[in-house]
Amino acid sequence: MATDTPSSVMYTDLRQFGGIAHRDTATVLFDGSVSIGGKTLSARIDDRTFLSREIVHAKPGSLHPELFSDFPVAAKKITSRLIAARGGGQAGCSEVIAHYRGAAATCMCDALTSNDIDAIPYGNVVRKIMSLHLELESDRALLLVMLFVIVGCLADPRAAIDAIDAFAASELATSLDTLVGDEAPRPQAASTAHETRLGLVRLINGAFRPPIHELSCDPAGTIIGCLPNGSHSIADVDADVSRQHVRIWREDGRWLVADLNSTNGTRVISGADKSVHIIANAQAESREPSTSKPFELRNSDILCLGSTTRFLVMKLSVGRS
Repeated sequence: MATDTPSSVMYTDLRQFGGIAHRDTATVLFDGSVSIGGKTLSARIDDRTFLSREIVHAKPGSLHPELFSDFPVAAKKITSRLIAARGGGQAGCSEVIAHYRGAAATCMCDALTSNDIDAIPYGNVVRKIMSLHLELESDRALLLVMLFVIVGCLADPRAAIDAIDAFAASELATSLDTLVGDEAPRPQAASTAHETRLGLVRLINGAFRPPIHELSCDPAGTIIGCLPNGSHSIADVDADVSRQHVRIWREDGRWLVADLNSTNGTRVISGADKSVHIIANAQAESREPSTSKPFELRNSDILCLGSTTRFLVMKLSVGRS
């Protein structure tokens, strides 16, 4: 089986996730007026054989950057279509963000690695984009899609990063070098005027399953379980999760999780270094009550309940308490 290229990963993803046909994607991305072999690219794109062999399955570096139209403009069009395809509004935007910081980013990194291209910068810039303080979450979606699209076209993460940084500086008054969120120094005095909001999205077989569950900022927090009590709860779990399995709440600017004497235990996998933190052992293993001290949750951590329920911790936005 032929190795996937960044280009084929991009076209396949946009069709499967956003319902955008290969021809439509190519029409948006390429400068149709450019002539190749006596025909314009617009005419070439209409040729299914040419579209498949020379564009969709293009080998890394085979398409010159001058063949493409303005990437920010193209990315805006594609992002709008993706959000609309996922239902529109904030929910659609959140799905796009979750997909292009998660499953799509993983596929692109795998394609880069398979083609002997360093994928580490791609993962780094995804984390940078997720940490930016942006007024609109739609701008975060745009930056993630722009990264995905440019790398899909050029197979060059560093060129994509340069283009995104220039766009962020000129259009969004920010920079990938800006320290925010978990990377920023903590203020000397605690402030509740602006706090990070977190959400959880289910991970099933490595893929996201909407919706995104926003965690409550109320003092009582959010209870997760198969039959949770309280006004703020999440029941999107598998059968081995306890009735009230964990509680998550915000305290002094930090998000904390504690096991509620669950039967099958709780773990957190760090998004920073993949280290595993046992919050509470399964009672069948320890033969003791499953008690735990509060543990701080951070953006990109994975919360594991029982044997199969997994949630990705996501930074949603910055807002008022």
